[in-house]
Amino acid sequence: MKERVEKLIESLEKNNLDAIFLTKAPNVYYFSGASPLAGGYLLVTKAGPTLYVPELEYEMAKEESIVDVEKFKRMDELYEKLKGIEVLGVEGTISYSFIADLKEKAKIKEFKKIDDTIKELRIIKSREELEIIEKACEIADKAVMAAIEEVTEGKREREVAAKVEYLMKMNGAEKPAFDTIIASGYRSALPHGVASDKRIEKGDLVVIDLGALYNHYNSDITRTIVVGSPSDKQKEIYEIVLEAQKKAVEAAKPGMTAKELDSIARDIIKEYGYGEYFIHSLGHGVGLEIHEWPRISQYDETILKEGMVITIEPGIYIPKFGGVRIEDTIVITKSGAKRLTKTERELI
Repeated sequence: MKERVEKLIESLEKNNLDAIFLTKAPNVYYFSGASPLAGGYLLVTKAGPTLYVPELEYEMAKEESIVDVEKFKRMDELYEKLKGIEVLGVEGTISYSFIADLKEKAKIKEFKKIDDTIKELRIIKSREELEIIEKACEIADKAVMAAIEEVTEGKREREVAAKVEYLMKMNGAEKPAFDTIIASGYRSALPHGVASDKRIEKGDLVVIDLGALYNHYNSDITRTIVVGSPSDKQKEIYEIVLEAQKKAVEAAKPGMTAKELDSIARDIIKEYGYGEYFIHSLGHGVGLEIHEWPRISQYDETILKEGMVITIEPGIYIPKFGGVRIEDTIVITKSGAKRLTKTERELI
């Protein structure tokens, strides 16, 4: 983490900044090692970084942080610490009202977004980060296998979700990476079909999409199954999605763009006549956030590099019929892609 902070300090001169002020929890953790629940603010100047936390977070932050920690009782105390800074680097997610307070109470004259600098540092995962993400993926693999066993006729989607979320925690997860998706029957055509009270029926396609948050890092996996014997149509769309997913994973490598990778899967689905039913991007980056850089889409020209962790998740969603999605978390390596989620994909 010290190297990360050093690079952030180096960016001050490059961007003509007096200081950088981080408020977003994943960024605060990435550069300090601390994750205060009630909020923390990381101020980085040429003299070094300081983590400011509310008094009730102080003792825990001191244990976790690799940088100096100071406490405050009221926000006015924090504003006083920032006085004298004229040009401040901030994240694009900072609220307008916070900017207004920093102008008025801390007398900051100019603000510059530093999102590109943060992205450049966080988008490539270190060996230590990859080890943690691999563990998060192991937990997700166990959970998705349990979900497949739990999906039975008559059971409510929420019951399946509750069981697998419990299992993830018992296997070391802090919590689910996101609201678990168990989408059956017509609801499987909803890409974000979070588990509902719907009862699973015989013949339903069931999309199972889950992830584990482990030691601050996320994993993401999707599998689709059928309750009972699949119909010819269900088999058809499943095989198309499986082919698109496998070929995209096999093709992923350093040097290609995110758009090019998206096109590989998208073109396969189009060739089979289902292009209009693939309604989202092929994937996204995964790390401290479940959705981060790069976006594997037709709108992202990011060049893939060794150490990037992304998902590959093509899908076909036919309203009132059902949908299929198959997803793995992968890491880009020197020689191509390595699947970090390893549950069998040939399930129909």
